[in-house]
Formats: sequence, structure tokens, C-alpha cells
Amino acid sequence: MSDPTPIPPAPRWNADLVFAALGDPSRRRLMVSLAGRPLQTATDLRGATGKRLDATLKHLVALRAAKLVVAEENPRDGRRMVYRLSPDVTVRRTETALELDFGCGVVRV
Repeated sequence: MSDPTPIPPAPRWNADLVFAALGDPSRRRLMVSLAGRPLQTATDLRGATGKRLDATLKHLVALRAAKLVVAEENPRDGRRMVYRLSPDVTVRRTETALELDFGCGVVRV
């Protein structure tokens, strides 16, 4: 006889990775920058972190590992990667804040 208890779907987010990634202020600034203007190169995003390019890339790797950011080939030249928020991240602009919803938490900035 089979168990009538339905199996819950696998969570879309690994909350530990999401919260670890968002625990760094530079990474949160990257997320806000991408919410305002998708498809930016790491060089473009360097200004959001206020850090060197190699440090910015390290933060982008952490955000990609948490599945908050995706990278794709630059459609203009094909040599660089461009970054955007994951389609699973919901961005809402309220009267008082920008909200980034990750399913397991919301960040308001």
C-alpha cells in the first residue's frame, strides 16, 4: 500500500546559500544595481561594489552559486559575460523601497 502523504516539491532556493550571499553588503549592492539595469558587465558592476574587478567577480561567483544572478554571453561582442538577476528573483518597487523577493526571504533597500 502506498503512502497517501504527498511529497513536497524540492525547494527552489537553498536558503543557506541565499542568506550567505546576501550577508555581504557588496553583494546586496550588486543585486540592487542589477535590479535597476539588467545586462551589465563585471566592469560596469565594479562601480556598485566600489572594489577592484577581481573582487567584483568573486562576489558575482557567489551570487551565481546561490542562483541569484545568471551570466550569459554579451550579445554585442561575445567576448564578455553580462549579468542579470535570476528570473526567479521578483523585484517590486514600493512607495518607500525596492524589494527583492527570493522566495525564502525579502530584502528591502
